[in-house]
Amino acid sequence: MNKNNLKLKIWKVCSIIVIFSLSFVVRNMYFWFPSFITSLLFPVSDSLWQFNKVIILSFLIWSVFEKVTIRKKHDINTCTSGFIAAIVCAFLFMLIYSPIYFYVFNSEHNLFLMFLIYFICIVISVLLNYQLLKRKYNSELEKKIILAWFAVVIINAILTYYHPDLALFFAFFNPIFFFLLL
Repeated sequence: MNKNNLKLKIWKVCSIIVIFSLSFVVRNMYFWFPSFITSLLFPVSDSLWQFNKVIILSFLIWSVFEKVTIRKKHDINTCTSGFIAAIVCAFLFMLIYSPIYFYVFNSEHNLFLMFLIYFICIVISVLLNYQLLKRKYNSELEKKIILAWFAVVIINAILTYYHPDLALFFAFFNPIFFFLLL
């Protein structure tokens, strides 16, 4: 096995643990420091949509840390792979947990199940991230993905205060709800 490949695998195992841990910090930031700014960036409630902020910001913080500290000497698609992993993680979590939340637990959170599903989604996303990091470096794509990160954070911030009707909102972001509404 290639020495760099082994280091990357170890690094990705560490990233699973750090992203999962960061989620708890991100989740509580608004409650620790309540203000308008923290309400835009961090989740303000326990709704499923607000959990997307936890996922996106945890992956974003980790990707920035990875890009600035560890990977700055190497040409690696850190922003691209982190962005795709975050979107996949958020989509998987919503796809798996939303039906359980609404139809099994009648809109009541089961924290153990939620954390288990979230952890599994992180593992799947980090495995995807690992595969994407091995691709050829594309500096133009990395620059565009940085803009996409900003767009996702801004959209999440806007949707904190201007969210659409719940059923339609979930139908748009979760294919299962689209078919259930038909």
